[in-house]
Amino acid sequence: MKIANPVISIVVGLVAGGIAIIFTHTNPLAVFKSILIGAFGNTYNFSETLVAAIPLILISAGLLLAFKMKFWNIGAYGQYIMGAMFSSFFALHASQNTSSFMLLAVMCLAGLIGGALWAIISALLKLFWEVNEVVSTLLLNYIALYILYYFMHGPWRDPSSHGFPLSKPFAANAQLPILLNHTRIHLGLVFGIIASLVIYVLIKKTRFGYENKVIGENPVAAKYAGINIFRNTLIAAAISGGLAGLAGMAQVSGIIHMIQLEINAEYGYTAIIVSWLAALNPIASFFVSIILGGLEAGGYQIQMTMNVPFGIVGVIESSILFALLGGELFKTHKLVLRRRKLRHQT
Repeated sequence: MKIANPVISIVVGLVAGGIAIIFTHTNPLAVFKSILIGAFGNTYNFSETLVAAIPLILISAGLLLAFKMKFWNIGAYGQYIMGAMFSSFFALHASQNTSSFMLLAVMCLAGLIGGALWAIISALLKLFWEVNEVVSTLLLNYIALYILYYFMHGPWRDPSSHGFPLSKPFAANAQLPILLNHTRIHLGLVFGIIASLVIYVLIKKTRFGYENKVIGENPVAAKYAGINIFRNTLIAAAISGGLAGLAGMAQVSGIIHMIQLEINAEYGYTAIIVSWLAALNPIASFFVSIILGGLEAGGYQIQMTMNVPFGIVGVIESSILFALLGGELFKTHKLVLRRRKLRHQT
């Protein structure tokens, strides 16, 4: 089931997407072929796939650490937004004469702190008052979104934007450097690689990772064994939220070069699918992020070339998640068919 569940889930997602495509009066096989070409057909397309994968790599690495200990962080959407906003504060208020290295370092730290603080709120609610973190992280997403709305329609809106909710463009010293010429691949890819390796070491090679696994499997036994559940939960939540916040910083600094309402915060939900498809393995999540990044990049291709709505990608992704969660049931439960005995009454 550990192997079959992701494979079956992907098939279910493609079938659901194919059915939706049929309603657009288009050949599903032609659309899937176009998505594949749009994602991996040439060097530039593949570079765009990597650009879309960068936030997924960062966010999923943090999420799977939290999921390992069964802290169900569904709030990467909001943590991503807060990381983008914390880092944007320094980008918008720093002098153009500030050293690029110093400013970007501060922005990275601010992104990490913004996302971490937003995740820690839910961790504290769970630890002190047993508030379900699924509910609290989900609701905090909306609070983060409306904080972004406030700043975009208020203090941070560029007076020269003709009323559009956009900030001033970031100065050159507040933009992440491009790694490859003639592409948009930026330094965030290096952040993602480092994050995946660090999370792998944390999970597989450290006491912290072992304790988190024990907490996830049996919190009562973990407490009896003397594991500090309070501390570990806070650390896991902080790392999980921090990496989501760093993804937000990388997106606004490396791609958008400003803060606005549309900063692709939906990556926070897509990364949940990445984590489960990768079976909570940080190395596998790196490659799954590239695959789903290709789905995103290819989705824009079919919208432009075939007039097929980009929403098809959402149908595929949500169907994959639905099947994944359903398949998890069969990892811990066995389906047994029993024949009912009929009683004959006289």
